[in-house]
Amino acid sequence: MSARRPRLTCALLLKKADHTLAGWLAWHLALGVEHIVVIDSGAFDNGRQTIQAYQADWPVSWIAAELDDTLSAEERRLNLTRLALTSLRHITQELDQSTSHRPDEDAVEDWIAILDADEYLSPNYDLRSLFQHTKDNTTAIALHWRIYGTAGHLMPPPGHIINNYVWHAPPEFHDHHFVRLLARLDHLPEANALTNPFLFDLPLETIIRSDGQAYQPHDDSTLAAPWKGGAIQHYICAQAHDETELPAAMRAHYDRNEQITTPERDKVQLMRQLANHMRESALRAGLSRLRDLVQQQLEKQRAAWLLHDSDLTLEDHVRHETFLYDRIRPSLEDVLTLNPQFSAHYEPGRTVLLRSTEGQLLECDPPEHHRPFAGFWQESTPHLLTLYTQDATPFTLGDAPCPFGMVSLHITYDPVKQTVLLPHETGHGSTVLEMIPAAVPPPMLFTPLPPANEEDGLSVRGLLMWLAGHPTVQPQDLQRALLLLSPSSTQHLRTVAPILEEFLPHFTKKPAFLP
Repeated sequence: MSARRPRLTCALLLKKADHTLAGWLAWHLALGVEHIVVIDSGAFDNGRQTIQAYQADWPVSWIAAELDDTLSAEERRLNLTRLALTSLRHITQELDQSTSHRPDEDAVEDWIAILDADEYLSPNYDLRSLFQHTKDNTTAIALHWRIYGTAGHLMPPPGHIINNYVWHAPPEFHDHHFVRLLARLDHLPEANALTNPFLFDLPLETIIRSDGQAYQPHDDSTLAAPWKGGAIQHYICAQAHDETELPAAMRAHYDRNEQITTPERDKVQLMRQLANHMRESALRAGLSRLRDLVQQQLEKQRAAWLLHDSDLTLEDHVRHETFLYDRIRPSLEDVLTLNPQFSAHYEPGRTVLLRSTEGQLLECDPPEHHRPFAGFWQESTPHLLTLYTQDATPFTLGDAPCPFGMVSLHITYDPVKQTVLLPHETGHGSTVLEMIPAAVPPPMLFTPLPPANEEDGLSVRGLLMWLAGHPTVQPQDLQRALLLLSPSSTQHLRTVAPILEEFLPHFTKKPAFLP
C-alpha cells in the first residue's frame, strides 16, 4: 500500500430522479468518499434541485449531460464516462487547492469510481481497507457485482435500499464476472482518448482484485469467492421501474434471492446519522423553495384581487343628503384570514410514551443507549405522531427521517384499543404499541397544522396557503405538515420540490412491471 493516503472521489451516472438518490449519497459519503459529482443525463431539473440543495453543506455537485437521442447505449456510456472523468479531475484539483494551505494535510493518492444509481460500493471493512494490497504499479482495483433480487417486495418499500434488499444471487452466478473499478487517477488516459468506459483502457496485468489477487476477467475460478475485500452491490430489480428498463425475461434472470448478506450495523448506523444531518439541509432547502412558491402564489392572487376590486363600480367617497360613506378597501391579507389554511387554529395535543404489549418502552437506535421516546399526538390528526427524546440529542429510528432530533410519522391508529403501528421504515412496523399518557413537555411549540381541503388530504395549494399565514414555520413543522398531503398532491410536490422526497407520505401502488 502506498505511503500516501488514498482519496476517493466518485461520479454517479444518474438517468432519472429517484427516491433513492439521497440514500445513495448518504451511504457513500458515510463510507468516506470525499466528493460526489452527479452526472445527470435525464432527471435534469429534479436532479439539479436536489443536488444544489445539498451542495451548500455537503461535498456534492451536479452536471447536466445532454446527449443525442440517436446514440446507442454503448456510445452513451462512453460519453458519460468521459464527462465523469473530466469532472473528477477538476474536483481533485479543487480539493488540492482547498488543502494547499494546510501543512498538516497528508499527501494523497487520488482514486476514482464511476457508478450507476443502482450500484453501491460496499467494502467488507472500511474504505481504506480496499487499498491495502495496492502496489506502485497498481492502476485499479476490480470489485465484482453482487446482484440483489426483489427480496419478495412487489414494490419498493420506504427506507434505505441497503436494508430492504438483502437477498442476492450466489457467488457462482455468471453475471458476477462484471466489475467496476476503483482507478488511480494519474494512470487514466485523457477523457477524449478514452475508448473503454468499463476498464478505462488500463492494462489488465496492472489491475488487482480487492483481496490483492490478479484480476482475470474470464477466469471462472474467481467466482468461488468474488467478494473478498468488498463488492459492488447491484440492485437492478429494485431500481428498474417498468419493462422498458428491465424486460420481463431480464427481470426473471436477475431476480435472484438464494443467499442473504445483511449490512454491518456500524456502517448502517453511521450512514443513518449522516443521512439525518443531510435531511436537515434538505428540509431547510425545501422550506425555502416552498416560500418562493408562496410569494409567487400571493403575487398572482394580489393581481387577481386588485383586478376584481377595480371592477366594482362603487365610488371611494359618497356624500348624500341622507347618508355618507368612505369605502374601505381590504387588503389581500385581510381577505385571506378567512381561509382555514391561512388561519389554521391550534388544537391541544397529548404527550405520550409508546409501550409494547410486553411492557417495553420504544427506544431510539441503537437500543443499548436506553433512550425512550416521548411523543406528541393530536386527536384532530390521529394518523400523525411526532417523536423525540427527553434529552433532545440526535437519534435514529430505523431509516425514518429524524432531522433536528425529531421524527414525524404517518401511523396506523386504533381508537378503540388506543394502539398504534409505526411505518415499515422505522424497523418496528410489526410491533403493536400502546399510547401511555406522559408528563413530558414537547420540545417546542408546534405551529398549528393546516386542515385538509381535499377529500383525501391536503392540497399543495393549501400547504402554500398555510405557509403564507405562518411565516415563522420551522423545518420541523413543515415535516409534520407534509404528512397531511393527499396522494395526488404528494405527486405534485415531488415534482415542484424534489428535495423533500424523503419527507412525503408513502402511498402504495401496483408496480409498473406487474400485469
